[in-house]
Amino acid sequence: MREHPFFRNIRTRLSSGFLLLLSLSACATLDSPADKRMALVHRSRILLDAGQVASARRLTEELIARYGPSPFLLNQMAVIRDREGRPDMALRILIHAHRLYPNSTVLTLNLADMELVRHDPQGARETLRPILDRKEWPNGFRTLMSRIDLDSGNLAEAHLFLHEALVRHPDNPLLLATMGLLHSRMGLRKKAREDFRKAMARSDNPRLKSRILTLLAN
Repeated sequence: MREHPFFRNIRTRLSSGFLLLLSLSACATLDSPADKRMALVHRSRILLDAGQVASARRLTEELIARYGPSPFLLNQMAVIRDREGRPDMALRILIHAHRLYPNSTVLTLNLADMELVRHDPQGARETLRPILDRKEWPNGFRTLMSRIDLDSGNLAEAHLFLHEALVRHPDNPLLLATMGLLHSRMGLRKKAREDFRKAMARSDNPRLKSRILTLLAN
């Protein structure tokens, strides 16, 4: 299979990281190269949050080419590709990034989330298994595990994860909407509608609100 230029560029940058560091040191001015890099990274995130996806992609590609890959930049590139309507490319980037940085919690969670969106709950569960074995779980893990169990039909397990998550974040609209979906699957339609209404009242995400309205209409 022919290697994608994006991944080839990442490997090249990794192997030449020391030479790149030397060249940056040689070109240093009064401003720290690290400070300049962080400012550009912050700028790329602002562009993405503002919906300027094409500009965010160009700047993120420039940052990877100039400074080499990082978990944040690769994750951001995956988000950009997904927003551009290229989920297959986004998934390939996340898989590659997860291989480079297997201990990155953000990459692990986002890869599992994308696998779940692609109707692969078993793949998502395997991706999350190293985190499941930890004594402490990061934010978002319980929610993701509850969605995996919900998708797999393990309603009791899904309820346990959701209950624990809601104890910590009782006003989280995604958690409330997921609990509503769980209650609906359990035949508890009154509780489900209460959960959906709470989620609607606390959410400012148009996509989530649209999804909840569809669920309420059923």
